[in-house]
Amino acid sequence: MVTMVSGKPMTAIERRRAAGDRGRFRTGAAAPAVRLTRRGRVVAAGVSALAIGALSITLATAAQAAHAGQAAPGRYVAKVEVRPGQSLWSLAESYDPGTDPRLVIQQIQQLNAMAGDQVQPGEVLWVPRG
Repeated sequence: MVTMVSGKPMTAIERRRAAGDRGRFRTGAAAPAVRLTRRGRVVAAGVSALAIGALSITLATAAQAAHAGQAAPGRYVAKVEVRPGQSLWSLAESYDPGTDPRLVIQQIQQLNAMAGDQVQPGEVLWVPRG
């Protein structure tokens, strides 16, 4: 059941034309909430770009700080010449005995841009010292 607010029957409700509108009837629908001019769109885009830039710089700084926090303070590297019979495992154990050798081997590979885990006698490597 439909109840009319005006109290008039449906046929008696008057339609009013808005001033200056040709053939359009005024309804209760609201106009769009925000209409941006060209300058407003440029400002909105600029503010969005600045916000995204600031967020990316913040995240990059936080990631870099977290990565830097993993290294123990006072960590040094030594330049080592590989002798016959030595492997990455033996180098890791002898130059950083208090740390898991697998982690030290990964650090050696990163420091020296090594693709594999094989070393040759006479090869010079950077090795982290504990």
